[in-house]
Amino acid sequence: MAEHFMKAQQGDLSSLMERAAKHNSTVPFEGYSREDGNIPGNIVVVVSDESVYSFANSDIMEREQLGEDRVRVWVRAGATAFRMSRIRAGEPEDSFTVAMEHIAPPASPRLAGDPTAASASVADEQMEHIAPPPSEGLAGAPSYAGGDTAQVTVPRVLPPLSSVGSHWTESCLGGDTFANNCAHFLSDAFIRAGYTELTTANPYINARCYTYARRPIRARDMWAWFQSRAVRRSNTPTRNTGWWAVFQLNEAAYWGGHVLLLDTDAWRYYGTGYYGTWNQYLYQW
Repeated sequence: MAEHFMKAQQGDLSSLMERAAKHNSTVPFEGYSREDGNIPGNIVVVVSDESVYSFANSDIMEREQLGEDRVRVWVRAGATAFRMSRIRAGEPEDSFTVAMEHIAPPASPRLAGDPTAASASVADEQMEHIAPPPSEGLAGAPSYAGGDTAQVTVPRVLPPLSSVGSHWTESCLGGDTFANNCAHFLSDAFIRAGYTELTTANPYINARCYTYARRPIRARDMWAWFQSRAVRRSNTPTRNTGWWAVFQLNEAAYWGGHVLLLDTDAWRYYGTGYYGTWNQYLYQW
């Protein structure tokens, strides 16, 4: 009897391990689904009113039924697919594998010892009365008298990460939302705090929200930007080490990852969730 029970457990564990291994080389998509009437052998997945995908059934490694006609599918990484979506003329096209703003992330677990969530610090209606931080010169930067003809660009002192926390509203100035808003709302706080480089053409930002606010909306884009700014890095959140910009990732659970701001002195995070069991990438500047 005991031997039979052990074999059953081993079989269940092997099945779970095989399933997890499959997810390591797949990309998840979630939406309403039906057979593709235009391409035999494909299914259509309507992720949102902005994005519609068509995948070959042979490229779908796993399928989970979420409702009568709603599914989550794991598509083989590197598979060729079709996407129909709204675009803005002149903007670069993005790979179909990175539109994670339309896929809801897993629920944020609440584990013992995790930092607590911060509440929104500033209401949207208050922002019109708050001026951005002034532009300041770095210590030792060259200066010129008013009559000099030489023109220089004086570098700005970056606002401290703590100021980003004070501008966290858990929203976007444009008022829109996606299925995943971690980068959307965090980039909004960075911009409100004075990081205006995120509002203009930026080599690390590949997608923005569709309102006039034009906030960056993808966690992996913000991750790349964090790395470009970082002067200190860590892979372990540690109390009383200051403020950190954080990217959390478990590709098997959610390919797009998650971004947040962490105040280790108060042990509080600013973001739409916290995934302490995922891989941690922390950055300071």
